[in-house]
Amino acid sequence: MLNSNQKTASEFAIYEKLWSDALHAFEQGQPQVDPHLSNKANDSRRGVTLVIRPSQSVRDAVAAFIDRLAAVCPGQYYYRPEELHLTVLSAFSGTEHWQQEMERIPACRQVISDVLKTHRPFKIKLHSVTASPGAILIQGFPADNTLATIRNELRDAFAQNGLGDMLDRRYKITGAHMTIMRFHKADGDLHPLIAFLKENRETAFGECEIHNLQLIFNDWYASAETVQVLEEYQLPAP
Repeated sequence: MLNSNQKTASEFAIYEKLWSDALHAFEQGQPQVDPHLSNKANDSRRGVTLVIRPSQSVRDAVAAFIDRLAAVCPGQYYYRPEELHLTVLSAFSGTEHWQQEMERIPACRQVISDVLKTHRPFKIKLHSVTASPGAILIQGFPADNTLATIRNELRDAFAQNGLGDMLDRRYKITGAHMTIMRFHKADGDLHPLIAFLKENRETAFGECEIHNLQLIFNDWYASAETVQVLEEYQLPAP
């Protein structure tokens, strides 16, 4: 098992790889454009996701940064403050066939409740800006192994209860990043964006102490008008 220092190094390496790939794409003027954003209202993909909402102070700091970012790179898709989140695990990822998955959600809710009741509040520091070829992200660094342990225990519990096929269909979620922007279009000079990101790479957004998690029904972007909170899980006090 990795200790916290090893985990931090591993997460940092992931973020650095994303950053390198993104810079290459941006310098070539070829960001990864989300094809669904041009017709978002008719995007029928839905999923159920266990998420962490940032504290008010972190949300305010990120929202202020988004305003500055949007001024530098207008016309892209930006997350609203109330939509900001960190994904813990997707019970099932966004799919057009979501109705057939919903009958298993009551069982998922119970599994999640059983796992989370054994864990205490934990902290995540939101620090530094990175990017992928298709998005701008805020880096998150858990203070200990609690988040990783929760994910591993959930995966084991889902499998033991015959629900393991629901998880990690797109990729195995690691890290604790927050997506703040996705590319809606590729036109325009991206060099001002590159300069802005480099200048603000080490921005600190604060630290969240996580006391509760939400299980939400959501579209691909966790849009405020689509999200329904299915369950809110309170972590037991120390």
